[in-house]
Amino acid sequence: MALPFSGRKDGLSLSEALPDRSLFILVAMMSFLAALTLTGATGARTLSTRWAGGAAQLLTIQVSEPDQPLAPTSKTDKTAAQTRADAVLADLAALPTGTQVHRLTQDELARLLTPWLGDAGKTALPLPAVIEVRLAEGQEAPANLEQTLDAHVPGTVVEHNAEWSARLRALAQSLLACAALALVTVGGIATMITALATKTGLSTRRDIIQILHGLGATDSYIAGRFAWRTGGLALGGGLLGTLLAMAPLLLLFRMAAPFAASSLQTASTTMPDWHTLPDMLPGDMLVGLAALPFVAAFIGWATTQFMVRVWLRRLP
Repeated sequence: MALPFSGRKDGLSLSEALPDRSLFILVAMMSFLAALTLTGATGARTLSTRWAGGAAQLLTIQVSEPDQPLAPTSKTDKTAAQTRADAVLADLAALPTGTQVHRLTQDELARLLTPWLGDAGKTALPLPAVIEVRLAEGQEAPANLEQTLDAHVPGTVVEHNAEWSARLRALAQSLLACAALALVTVGGIATMITALATKTGLSTRRDIIQILHGLGATDSYIAGRFAWRTGGLALGGGLLGTLLAMAPLLLLFRMAAPFAASSLQTASTTMPDWHTLPDMLPGDMLVGLAALPFVAAFIGWATTQFMVRVWLRRLP
């Protein structure tokens, strides 16, 4: 007949068999690393999506001497009254519907060149006109666009971002794979730590467990007692580690925020204010961070259940 073991009256003394500090601190450290890795994986995936759908559709066109009148190609050519930049803009108007064409203003161009030239408004260098062309999703630029523009307006340079987009996307995918491997490694280490702590606790309380097991305590009851304790410690450690990771994560996210600009005219080296930063955090990253302590608790609970049940089956 099974005896009603409950509460702290079962004599297992799990607070002594499973020390609070060691397991709690180790899980907190693992959760801290997992939070950093998870955020890195989210950032890599976000950048990969942006580069795949944004940069690949972007063309940058440079027109030297943009304000000079376009030289006529024949006596009947009426485009001579146009400037070189206006002539390029007129040619770009023939691109497919949905294409966005924007010539950077002097302020936008100065802001773009500030990291390299300082105050671009005071430089004596002749700056070309920079035209941003954003194609509609699924569209591609004509293969002969650069030749056509150069033939009409000599010296026009077209920079395609598709090649760089593919390379950066491959880099992001490799970073994502590394982050996934790191998460698996952290989970494996947490499992090993929990298994060792459980094994130590079982060895410490071997005699008591054998007596209780002989009196009728089931495997499920004993495994549950150990599992709920390690699960609770893992949950607390996961919460602490995640909270400690938030400070460096917010700092790193704030530093990386300027790279999230979707186009040249919105690119800026200015970091966002701290009070606006929480609104910019990706929702899936917040969900992952919120779930991290519960994942740590499940790993601790499941590992302990498995270890205790296997250990009990080996009892004589």
